Amino acid sequence: MPVRGTGSSAKLAFGEFILDPADERVRGPSGPVKLGNKAFRLLLQMVGERGKLVTKEELFSSVWDGTIVSEAALTSAVKELRRALGDDTRTPRFIESVYGRGYRFIAEVAEADAAVAAAPPPQPAPARPPEPRAVGSGLGDAALLYIPAIDDETLRGSHPHLALVLREEILFALSRFRDIRLVSDVETSAAPAAESYGERDYELSVKLLDIGSAIRAFARLTRLCGQAIVWADTVNLPADTVGQCVEQLVRRIAAAALPKLHEDVMRNLPDQPSAVYDVYFHNKLRMRSVGGVAEARQLAADWESLIEQYPRFVQAYPPLVRLYNTDFCYTGLGASGPDERRRAHELARRAVALDPGESHLHTVKGWCDLWAGGPARAREHFEEALQLNPYNKARLIEIATAFMFLGELDKAAELLERCRKLTPFATEAPYEEEGFLHLLRGEYAEAAERLALATRTHPDDCATGGPSVMSELYTLLASAGRGSDDLGPRAGAWRAGMEKRWCGPEPLDAARLEAWVLFHHPFQAAPERELFTELLERALSAAAPGPRGQGRAKS
Repeated sequence: MPVRGTGSSAKLAFGEFILDPADERVRGPSGPVKLGNKAFRLLLQMVGERGKLVTKEELFSSVWDGTIVSEAALTSAVKELRRALGDDTRTPRFIESVYGRGYRFIAEVAEADAAVAAAPPPQPAPARPPEPRAVGSGLGDAALLYIPAIDDETLRGSHPHLALVLREEILFALSRFRDIRLVSDVETSAAPAAESYGERDYELSVKLLDIGSAIRAFARLTRLCGQAIVWADTVNLPADTVGQCVEQLVRRIAAAALPKLHEDVMRNLPDQPSAVYDVYFHNKLRMRSVGGVAEARQLAADWESLIEQYPRFVQAYPPLVRLYNTDFCYTGLGASGPDERRRAHELARRAVALDPGESHLHTVKGWCDLWAGGPARAREHFEEALQLNPYNKARLIEIATAFMFLGELDKAAELLERCRKLTPFATEAPYEEEGFLHLLRGEYAEAAERLALATRTHPDDCATGGPSVMSELYTLLASAGRGSDDLGPRAGAWRAGMEKRWCGPEPLDAARLEAWVLFHHPFQAAPERELFTELLERALSAAAPGPRGQGRAKS
């Protein structure tokens, strides 16, 4: 699409960004800016108007080629564009909203070469220590995911636009994941040159086949180096409603393929990490097998060291915040004090400021706000995380659990159901969270049934080799709710287990145990808080008194 006032291939400069229409790319201070196709075309259209109002009707006509879509599609594309450019709706630098009519691009625009030529000559700067290198400058690389054109040879006659729509939706969904390098090739299905393959380079291919009553979609994730198949799946889409099922297929691919990609990356790490991404993945692996609180503290120190050296490497922030907020992933109960929680909140604020478009950073900040007694701020971050990436199972679980504490059980149930639909294997279903939801609804038999199946930890937790600390607690509370005959022995065994894990500054007694449990369950709604507290007090009163001042976690 030619840009008004320039040739179609002219590069344009605005602010700290360069827009390259020919290459369909925007570059910023940290490299290429991730934009979906619609957001890019929206930017191109508005920049081309050079400060003039672009009406909604004009944008629907040019960006969506006259296709009838809801106004929410335009709003979503504008929001994505603003997020990518770091633009603020209240004090915009680039995109100004004209209420009810459209948008105006308000930044100065110049041809890139002219802007460089007009810039004043650089002045010598005073000597100063070198800045830490930005991500992507010698840090190693995140995994690359190449998306070739979809093979639709057998159904181009009957569904000529299906492959194009599906591919755009897949690219849009995967662009929400900031820990991969997403590469597409619109014109050809040829993969990158073999000599350029890296150990973390993958291809996600999709083939569509007309089988009569349905369209069968074959999806496959392959390592480009060696062509090993990492993941594959097939989905049948009813031929008469195939367009309505595209989102279902996209969600399934996004939710299944990327976790398998990351698992494969971690299985093939070098023995001695050198690049920062290697260190990052090694630390993630260590979190799965950490043996105790001393090891977890050392891991936290290693994350701190990584952040100190590379403060813009935002991927390192969430696991460290989680360690500080959760007694080092529950390896040493009572180990997190006010200093650790303050540090966690500081890290979360800094991370969101560095990359406001990353959904994980918003869930991390939301949980910090929830624990700090700021439910309104927490809700904003959870809503933003959901908007940024509705395809990530781990984020959906975090947000669903948060909504339980905010008193919105129906919303939590909706998100858990969405998560279950994204889960390809029954063993990966969110059983612990479903059990917790049933518990808060007073459905104790259903809670016990779900919790009996919960054998995994949180995706970012340290491994325990069995049910998590919270699964054990919720199972006990379900027994208290049902009035089980063996509640006394169950409660005694649970309390003994908590004493073995305890490493707080004071000996564990019933009052401190109750306070610890309630702190880690920051209910904002009275009905859920009262029910939970009643069940907990019932369980604690049934437990035989344990030894005092003993059972400190070994360091």
